[in-house]
Amino acid sequence: MAERDYYEVLGVGRNASPEEIKRAYRKVALKYHPDKNPGDKTAEEKFKEASNAYDVLSDPEKRKIYDTRGHAGVHNAGFQGYTNFEDIFANFGDIFGREVFGNFGDVFGDVFSRETPTGFGARPHGDLRTKLTIPFEDSILGAEKRVQVNDRSLTIKIPPGIKDGQSLRLAGQGDLTVGGQRGSLIVRIAVLPHPNFKREGFDLVTQAKVPFTVAALGGKVRVPTLKGHIDLKIPPGTQPEQQLRVRGAGVTDSSKRKGDLRVQIKVEVPRSLTSKQQELLKAFEETL
Repeated sequence: MAERDYYEVLGVGRNASPEEIKRAYRKVALKYHPDKNPGDKTAEEKFKEASNAYDVLSDPEKRKIYDTRGHAGVHNAGFQGYTNFEDIFANFGDIFGREVFGNFGDVFGDVFSRETPTGFGARPHGDLRTKLTIPFEDSILGAEKRVQVNDRSLTIKIPPGIKDGQSLRLAGQGDLTVGGQRGSLIVRIAVLPHPNFKREGFDLVTQAKVPFTVAALGGKVRVPTLKGHIDLKIPPGTQPEQQLRVRGAGVTDSSKRKGDLRVQIKVEVPRSLTSKQQELLKAFEETL
């Protein structure tokens, strides 16, 4: 079945502000909340659909991709949508209770904590949640980190390509349940920004300074990657702000899907010239 337009799902226009999108999502979610529609599969699907729409439209980067490339664009960028409530809980916490965080923020406040004692967002007994902040490089390349939970120190593996706001579920690392089994530890990942790189879907974007002579004549410049420096070929006639692409040098996730490194060219023009250099440039100008 074809996916409905996310703006249509929330009932807002394409120029809707973040606050309008938030209010619209709250209205739709309240209407189709499963506790208000027990056993109604249609309502459950509409709630998931609204959550997918809000996830994308509340995130400026995802919204920009969606506006230009639609559902295929955000899917290619790594967002596949939520198919069950457990995933929503894992990624966004108790969005209907008093504890709120993540993309959904304070959309619902404590509305459902008053109306339903257990709350739609009530965690399965024994589950624990924590937050782990990691460097940008670790989110791209993967790493091992230690977390403290209830006086226990655990080592967790950060998979390469994890995104800011995603969560990891460690089965059996939560609290004991009444039945003697342990729940899960849900670790929400926060990624620190990098001074030289930003992530766009599976691509990494950086900048490189290029002398104007190299931009005009062509050549090579050294540019950084997260795995070291490489020599980037500059084609003759490269323009300021042009982006050159290094295939496969972006984000690689656990499924081995690879993005590219996009290098934005910053052409450097000398601030002062010798008399000889000025003469040569004037002679060149006369040939144009």
